[in-house]
Amino acid sequence: MIDDKKIVCHVCNLDMVPEILIVHFPKGGLPARGYRCPKCRDELVPLDEAQRVEAIAEKVGLFGAVNPLTKNITQCGNSLAIYIPKDFEKQLNLKKGEKVQVWLQDDEIVVKPV
Repeated sequence: MIDDKKIVCHVCNLDMVPEILIVHFPKGGLPARGYRCPKCRDELVPLDEAQRVEAIAEKVGLFGAVNPLTKNITQCGNSLAIYIPKDFEKQLNLKKGEKVQVWLQDDEIVVKPV
């Protein structure tokens, strides 16, 4: 599972045991190769493994939104609407009349430029 390195618990000073651990993120968890102390149950995930799991979590969206904005819902004809912030418009180079994809993902509305 993990190489034969001896990893010592910094709390108990005992040899830690290789184990599959769960690394938690705001929107779920992923398994990671790591070590657990048999006495105090302290866990350690090596840096390279933590970086690997973090990259996967980012790809599958387990971090969630970063600095989300709160916007008011308005009315446009018979439909509800929100205004896209100017910063988003500039960053994504959005123009009036361009198409976007809109879908529900669990309890979220996702909007993506086409």
